[in-house]
Amino acid sequence: MKTLRKRSRRATTLTELLVVLAIISLLATLAVPVYLTQLNRARISIAQSEVRSIAEAEQSVAIAHGFLVPIHILDNVPNRLVGEPVGAVGSRDDFDNLTSPGSHFLVDVYQKLNDQVGSQLTLSSTDARVRRMVDAWQGPFLNPRRIRYEGEVINNPSSGDITIDLVVDPWGNPYRIYSDYGPLFSQDAPSGSQALPDPDLQQDDMFIQQDEAERFDRFAVISFGPDGRNSWLSASPLDQGDDIYYMFSVIQANETLYSNF
Repeated sequence: MKTLRKRSRRATTLTELLVVLAIISLLATLAVPVYLTQLNRARISIAQSEVRSIAEAEQSVAIAHGFLVPIHILDNVPNRLVGEPVGAVGSRDDFDNLTSPGSHFLVDVYQKLNDQVGSQLTLSSTDARVRRMVDAWQGPFLNPRRIRYEGEVINNPSSGDITIDLVVDPWGNPYRIYSDYGPLFSQDAPSGSQALPDPDLQQDDMFIQQDEAERFDRFAVISFGPDGRNSWLSASPLDQGDDIYYMFSVIQANETLYSNF
């Protein structure tokens, strides 16, 4: 009769457990910064691609209609789809559903910016070219990856104005358009400080405002980068912080300049 022998089982000691935990902690300490660095690089690459896409979309609208439009308009669809009756309004993101069209400014690419100050056209203008653009809209000109609505409250998906879908960068901040005449966004643009305007005040409504810090000699789509702070008030035009931008022209072809930050 065979005798069953029990195999000796040695339990893991506290010292061994602490060594394992120390090794795991060390690996995590080394791996997390590398992961975060790679993640940030990936976001920067995405932003570099998206500022270019937005600029190209604005160029397309300028060629088709003669205007630069707010960024949140670029993904709009025509008011009426093929076969729909006049005045048909659905849940689509289009001009019929847009809240307060008179507050959405346009930039006429055939006029100097300073000639438009005080007499800018809006989406509610009766100007024949504006009405023709709205009626013959060929969009969407852009299919953004990320949007957030004006007035949206975090963790409350039902909040915000769903007709104003701000296109945001990988860090959640709206892209903006600048010009050689200053930034083209809200009348609440910062003045004399580094403070950002309220992100829910139509930052890309194309309102022309002269500013002392003229960063660009052409139009530019810009992301404020990882730190989310603007650097266009810097005393040095070469001090761009970590901003990511793409410069473009609206009439002349092949005159774009690309920069990382």
